[in-house]
Amino acid sequence: MARIANLNLPSSNSHRPQPPSTAARPAAARPAAARPAAAMPTSARPPPPVATATPTPASIQSTIAAARARIEAQLKSQGIQPNTPSHPTELHPMLRGDYKPNKHSTQRATLPVSSIKANQQKPKLLKITHEAPSSLTDPAQNPYFDPSLTRRTHGPQTRRRHKQFHFVAPGQYVEQAERKRAETRMEQLKQEIAERAELARLEDEVLDASAIQLPEPPQVEWWDAPFLSEASYGSDAKIEGPESLCTIYIQHPVPIEPPLAIRSQGVAPAQLILTHKERKKIRRQRRLEQQRERREKVMLGLLPPEPPKLKMSNFMQIMANESVPDPTKLEAEVRRQMQARQNKHEADNQARKLTKEQRHEKIEAKTKADEEASLVRAVFRINKLEHPRHWHKVSVNAQQMHLTGKAISCPVGFSLVVVEGSAKNVKAYKKLMLRRIDWTMSQLDADQGATDDYTGNECHLIWQGEIDHRKFKQFRQHTCPTETQAKKWLARAKSDELWQLAKQYDPNDSITALDPFA
Repeated sequence: MARIANLNLPSSNSHRPQPPSTAARPAAARPAAARPAAAMPTSARPPPPVATATPTPASIQSTIAAARARIEAQLKSQGIQPNTPSHPTELHPMLRGDYKPNKHSTQRATLPVSSIKANQQKPKLLKITHEAPSSLTDPAQNPYFDPSLTRRTHGPQTRRRHKQFHFVAPGQYVEQAERKRAETRMEQLKQEIAERAELARLEDEVLDASAIQLPEPPQVEWWDAPFLSEASYGSDAKIEGPESLCTIYIQHPVPIEPPLAIRSQGVAPAQLILTHKERKKIRRQRRLEQQRERREKVMLGLLPPEPPKLKMSNFMQIMANESVPDPTKLEAEVRRQMQARQNKHEADNQARKLTKEQRHEKIEAKTKADEEASLVRAVFRINKLEHPRHWHKVSVNAQQMHLTGKAISCPVGFSLVVVEGSAKNVKAYKKLMLRRIDWTMSQLDADQGATDDYTGNECHLIWQGEIDHRKFKQFRQHTCPTETQAKKWLARAKSDELWQLAKQYDPNDSITALDPFA
């Protein structure tokens, strides 16, 4: 193999082989005869041999075969078995001398892949022969082990099964939510009752679940006890005998008068409320019936026929069959009839109109009828009732709505307003007190030039309900410097408990808070 370096290889620039330089020739490839002696001077060295002929491929193959045979003989002498290739090794086309590159081609020549067995062997993987330390295999000692991971680190890996659908029964979560809301309301109610008991100094009273929950039903109801021999429904019934309440006689209930006024025919008035369309329909049907009756009377000769209703839009059609010698006169007649009809309509309306006294009488009669049906009392608590406008609105509206009661202003604590009257008027007065009046309106003091602060002034409805009769004869206003004097004014009408009720009222208490327009 070392002799291959002495051969002349074809150059890429020229096809003629050139001898290699002496400097580039390896020292091991030089022949022993050509190696100069150490004492030979430089001038006595022989010139390098000159190649007289170009080697052929056959000579190159023979040289390679001789070198291979010599190497194999050396390996056998050393006891090494040479590795003989299974197929002959081919020379590169450049070594054979038949390589002719195409100058017009831009692609590179494809060189054959080397078939040396060393290049065909795959690298062996590194195998760990020693065992891993217990600190890595034991999860308790492994510092990198994460217990939150759900994947199994040992055993066969199985595919996760898909979960099946589990449909929830309708109303299940709604029932759970209602149960939780009921428990929350019960706890809140217990807490509020405990706070109120502490406020009223009722520490000795025991508050437990029995004070809130409904009692259990008795073993025997009171209306069934007289008909049973024992206090149990399983006992014998006392239906016959002298001790039994069952007799041959019939007990008729005592009739009770209704609260509303009874008509002459003995039937209570039906309170039917019709819509706007229904009222129009009834009116149209009633007028059609009246016109039909009048038309029938005219056909029978009981009533004279009505003259034609002349207007500017139809008088030419009505008078078409008659000769009109003077059209101006006819037009004036039509206008006179139109004005007469207008005057009659206005006169009828004026005749049906009530006078001022009649209107007052009608309103009083209607108010009295409403009061006979039901009387309602309403109690209001106001933080401060000192503004002149507030005083005027509270008193004047109560008198105009035919309400009786008291308006007590106490500068020390709070103010109280009590009204009595019909349900309709009391409802209108509640709208005035709770919606229309601005209780935070400030007042300017002309003497001192300062402004009274009404910030946070509020009005609350603390009680309302039906009563049997009026306890106040008229509506009056009082300014009381102390609570004792305020209770004295209320005690005259036997209503002094209203002051204590207003004093204990808490607007933030959900138990005592009322819906004013319920």
